[in-house]
Amino acid sequence: MSLETLQRKILPQIEAALQSFLEAQAFGSSQPLKQMLSYHMGWEGENSGGGKRVRPFLTLLSALAFGGQIEISMPAAISIELLHNFTLIHDDIEDRSPLRHGRPTLWQRWGIPQGINAGDALFSIAHLAILDLSKTCNPSIALQAARYLNQVCLNLTRGQFLDIAFESHDSITLETYFEMISGKTAALIGLCAALGGLTAGQNEEIVNKLFDFGESLGLAFQIKDDILGIWGDPKTTGKSTAGDILNRKKSFPILFGLGQSPEFRTLWAEQAPSPDQVEHMAVLLEMCGAKDEALKKAESHTQNAFQIFAALFPHPLDENEYALAIAELCQQLLLREL
Repeated sequence: MSLETLQRKILPQIEAALQSFLEAQAFGSSQPLKQMLSYHMGWEGENSGGGKRVRPFLTLLSALAFGGQIEISMPAAISIELLHNFTLIHDDIEDRSPLRHGRPTLWQRWGIPQGINAGDALFSIAHLAILDLSKTCNPSIALQAARYLNQVCLNLTRGQFLDIAFESHDSITLETYFEMISGKTAALIGLCAALGGLTAGQNEEIVNKLFDFGESLGLAFQIKDDILGIWGDPKTTGKSTAGDILNRKKSFPILFGLGQSPEFRTLWAEQAPSPDQVEHMAVLLEMCGAKDEALKKAESHTQNAFQIFAALFPHPLDENEYALAIAELCQQLLLREL
């Protein structure tokens, strides 16, 4: 089956399982809380839609590639997606982001206190979901999965701490940048792949390799996202190429430029650069090699991900349709056009 066919088959199952699990939670008289969560998940309100659900899809593909079953691994997939959405709610509050996917963010509609509360609810529900592996797998695997989940939660908070700290410090190194994205994007995608292997009954060595594969994939994805944030096509990315510079985002190209281009550093020091200055800053970044270096780093992590992947699946991919789908999904995520 092609990746597109598997998406059509599996994504509706993920969506139904997510809604069913959320529906089963004991909200009591707190139906507005349920409404808030349903809105954020894309099931209610204007421009509703469930989203791509890439992370739970990767978890299930990783399980299937090792002979697992969707029903057995589904609690892990649900947990991953709920945890991811918890981070989105809190990130939107901490970044003061007014929009997500073209509509008001949850905190914009219900206020910051209730937004924090809704995020905490998803965090808790994610942990309840992972424990359901004791029913589909066994208590031992559920305990291991919960330990992985909590370790990644800790890494996520460390990464977010660094991300917020970056806003008020200009002396950020690229080493610290990689520490930050390793604790955020990379850690979560690593967990997706690892939980797939764990719930398919794989040993610790395989599970760790799956985490390393997902981590490298996440690093490459984030750097590519940084590149698109400055040089991408707005019609494709859905966001302005001026956004990262205007929002003073310490992305890979910007940190590289701050270290390599005195003129860029001078313009960066201005609090409100004009549109012409922003356009010139993007040119300066390209001139000092920031774009090429970012592409090189993204390619390095991409190659590392596929080297690990090749070790995990040494046989021809046409013998394992789910492993082939993972490879196609990686290509889809990483080979986005500028």
